[in-house]
Amino acid sequence: MAKDGLDASREAWVEFAHRLKKFRMDQGLSQERLADRVPYSESAVGHVERLMRKPSEDLTRELEKALGLNGQLLELLPQIHGVLGPRWFREWPKVEASAHVIRTWEPMLIPGLLQTETYAGQVFLGEPGATEQETAKAVDFRMHRQTIFNRPAPPMYSALIDESVLHRPVGGPQVMRKQLQRLVEVLSPPYVTVRIVPLKAGLTVGCLGAFEVATLLDGGPDHAYLESAEEGRVTNRAKTVQALMVQWEALSSMAYPVDRSRETIREVMTTYE
Repeated sequence: MAKDGLDASREAWVEFAHRLKKFRMDQGLSQERLADRVPYSESAVGHVERLMRKPSEDLTRELEKALGLNGQLLELLPQIHGVLGPRWFREWPKVEASAHVIRTWEPMLIPGLLQTETYAGQVFLGEPGATEQETAKAVDFRMHRQTIFNRPAPPMYSALIDESVLHRPVGGPQVMRKQLQRLVEVLSPPYVTVRIVPLKAGLTVGCLGAFEVATLLDGGPDHAYLESAEEGRVTNRAKTVQALMVQWEALSSMAYPVDRSRETIREVMTTYE
């Protein structure tokens, strides 16, 4: 297994170097001229292309900005640095990276793309048998996924959250207060919206588990991610995706508007003071 992980990391690094060189040459740039556009030396760029040094996230962001890219290099970093998460989940971050719209329903926890680092750590530590090292890797991976919101053209992200999630004290009052403050801060329609489905809605639809549906930038088939108690599943099966969209629309019709949802989050925040 360790060898497989190393091979996968190396393959991703080789692919990164190949893409970087191609994007650079397509724009008629030498390594020196590309280095002039980023706060890094020519050797730093060259070392990545020649597989002498793994690309950091900061360098990758600067390269993407200089080359006018939209995540084509960033999406390879988790595999290069060995923070891919469970095998069954690995396809979903690729979907997120190429998504135009992501719709999320979460009945139990704050959605992963909106979690603070501390909240995420408490979630992963709650898994039976979880070690601190495994938790740290999982948190790093989750934080990396959130970088899709830093793209020049981020996806539109619409989250529906059950009101009970706000009252579930994951990690205690201080962790929850910071987490709910984060929800208020990231609310920025139309790119990010968070709406609360109130307890009084008495819903039954969607209670069996969280799910996400992504519409892709390139016009490819919509994809969905479904969670279960044991593991999740990624699919682009049209019938499944359509059924989930029907559920999402039903939940959306029960949710508070954005402004009312913001007020609800703030009201619950006061209970954690």
